[in-house]
Amino acid sequence: MRENVVILIVEDNEGHYILTKHCLRRADISNEILWFSDGQKALDFLYKQGDGAEFDEAKKYLILLDICLPKVDGMKILETIKKDDKLQKIPVIMLTTSDDQLQARVCHKLGCDGHVIKPVGDVLIKAVQRAEQRL
Repeated sequence: MRENVVILIVEDNEGHYILTKHCLRRADISNEILWFSDGQKALDFLYKQGDGAEFDEAKKYLILLDICLPKVDGMKILETIKKDDKLQKIPVIMLTTSDDQLQARVCHKLGCDGHVIKPVGDVLIKAVQRAEQRL
């Protein structure tokens, strides 16, 4: 993956975050990773609100987004991103523990670039590689 891409992992479960990060590192993806433990923190980052790191429009991003999140769920975040002229080009891969096909269809209709069922593995790496082509 290109080095100038920052990967945002939006995941409330620290164990799932660690496994996702480990999966990326095992695939030799050494990009900078930022972790957000709830949906509101991710939106605060993207819209430059609150404390902490801020979205840099000069950088490229890839978002790995859990669907079930506290404060603001992943589906709402996806919908918000894809309706925003400045953010809609960011590839978003949805992460879930559910194999609900209706949920997957809704995610794709909202504009996600991939839908991966946890635990993550090779399927995630392939989704990341496909999404990178959009950057």
